[in-house]
Amino acid sequence: MNEADPPSGISGDHIEFHGNLIEKAVGVEHHHHYPPEPSRSSDQIVEGEIPQKPPGFQPRGELLHRLAALLGGPSTLLGESQSRNGQEASTGGAVAICAMAGIPGVGKTMLAASYAWACQDARWPVIAWIPAETTDQIVTGLASLASRLGERRPDDDTPTAAARAKAWLAATTRPALLVFDNATDVAAVRSWTPATGATRVIITTRHGAFLRAYQPLEVEVFTPEQAIAFLRERTGLTDTEGAKAVASELGHLPLALAQAAAVISRLRIDYAAYLEQLRSVRLSENLTAESGDVYPTSTAEAILLSVTHAEATLPIASRILPILAVLSPAGVPLAMLNTLSDDANPQFVVRSMLADLADTSLITVSEDGTTALMHRLVQRVLRERAAHHNELLSVIAQASALLDAFDNTLPDGPQLWKYRTDVEMLVEQTDTLYQHLPNDDALTEDLLRLRARCGRYLYELADLRRAILLLESTLTDAERILGPDHPDTLTSRNNLAGAYESAGDLNRAIPLHERTLADHERILGPDHPNTLTSRNNLAGAYQAAGDLNRAIPLHERTLADAERILGPDHLNTQAIRNILAAARARASRCGWRRLLARRRSR
Repeated sequence: MNEADPPSGISGDHIEFHGNLIEKAVGVEHHHHYPPEPSRSSDQIVEGEIPQKPPGFQPRGELLHRLAALLGGPSTLLGESQSRNGQEASTGGAVAICAMAGIPGVGKTMLAASYAWACQDARWPVIAWIPAETTDQIVTGLASLASRLGERRPDDDTPTAAARAKAWLAATTRPALLVFDNATDVAAVRSWTPATGATRVIITTRHGAFLRAYQPLEVEVFTPEQAIAFLRERTGLTDTEGAKAVASELGHLPLALAQAAAVISRLRIDYAAYLEQLRSVRLSENLTAESGDVYPTSTAEAILLSVTHAEATLPIASRILPILAVLSPAGVPLAMLNTLSDDANPQFVVRSMLADLADTSLITVSEDGTTALMHRLVQRVLRERAAHHNELLSVIAQASALLDAFDNTLPDGPQLWKYRTDVEMLVEQTDTLYQHLPNDDALTEDLLRLRARCGRYLYELADLRRAILLLESTLTDAERILGPDHPDTLTSRNNLAGAYESAGDLNRAIPLHERTLADHERILGPDHPNTLTSRNNLAGAYQAAGDLNRAIPLHERTLADAERILGPDHLNTQAIRNILAAARARASRCGWRRLLARRRSR
């Protein structure tokens, strides 16, 4: 008989590690560790990785003023009277949104960063830079902003926290900036954009659909004059005709010109010598054209030439550049890269390495100096070069080991909440690696385990929607790669059942628990500790469903087995004994309720 009473809250399904993947510990009360209340900053909040000004930065004054005219902006961008109108307290109305579109490498991100820098200088209270290539990136970025704003509640999952940040941005009467960088889906961006308020929203994208949905600003390549000025300023060479020839060869694309200027400066060669080297590069067999590619082939050739020279002059380049190419274009924290150095002070060494690489224009560093960023087109060239030389899987394995070393620095238990940002970044980087696998068979056990741990972290942070999606994916992969009877596969199945249960989806949780218990008994035997864990978890799921007639006998059997196998004083045995006592007490209370109900009905 199923009881309709709510569960007692003691279900014995706390997640911890067992056998490299994640297992649920026998008899431990299920709970999530919630974070301390965040402290609200009284000063400016800058959330996200805004790029630094690159070497030889060329301001796009006309475009920047057009952007400011569309949105309203700080006094450094508009006249003082216009600026006051843009920053006065909002009384409502539609939020100001501008979509900046253009081909890869045209400088959309740097234009948005220029506006953000001006907002910082004007001391706007909130500036949020959100990677927007996927919906998960948008939601994660807004949830992180909610934490910074002090709006995130202890039991909020990521979408709930993101919604609070969106509501705050829609309600604020003080100027705030929200940047969605590299957006790909109009519907996803629209659903997370505040509709009203004083917040200004900038969307950078290569997709023209955004130009039809919002106020448009098309970003073109440099004019010939801008390209020549950029090369002359960056290289120090005054040969206008030579600069004109290089600019024309590279289609006046800012990204390509930055690569050219870096090589010319580092090698101390003239424009003619650079053109000779550029024309010796043949990339057609390394870089396959994709749908929508409109940049000249010389752009990719300029990138490869820059890479070749960086690897010849900087010992670290050949190691770190390929790894950055397979990690997230949203940025890689320096903390993840510290294991690249064996020095006693790795942070200093890695910062020096990245500073040298930034001089090559192959990477940039975030404005706060904590994150390395690589342009998506540079990443693509490096990945396809690695694939051409049959080195892509080796690079992915190296990056996986780097993430695994970073994962080992994360704590378990309540302290994990203090590392939420690190967890989010680990999930982002791991998912990026997974997406770059050339085929399903390329997934390694190490990367599979890393993804499983990410699922566990999301579970512990009460982010059940994302945890379930990740645990479902890892179970599918485990069954395919390891086989349905592998202990790690059983663990993965057990953890997914626990996540379903925590989300209140008992219709999916109970059958999965039942299958997992049957598999444990068949493969490991009835007395194996993992079998006791599985039996206890199934009993807890029955109890959560109010089915005490099945829960109590299973708890009783688990207790008897635990006393026989682990001993009567073992902590897990004591925990199971407590759970059984609570279940019996609840059954007794339910019996009194039924007795009273029968008396009242007479």
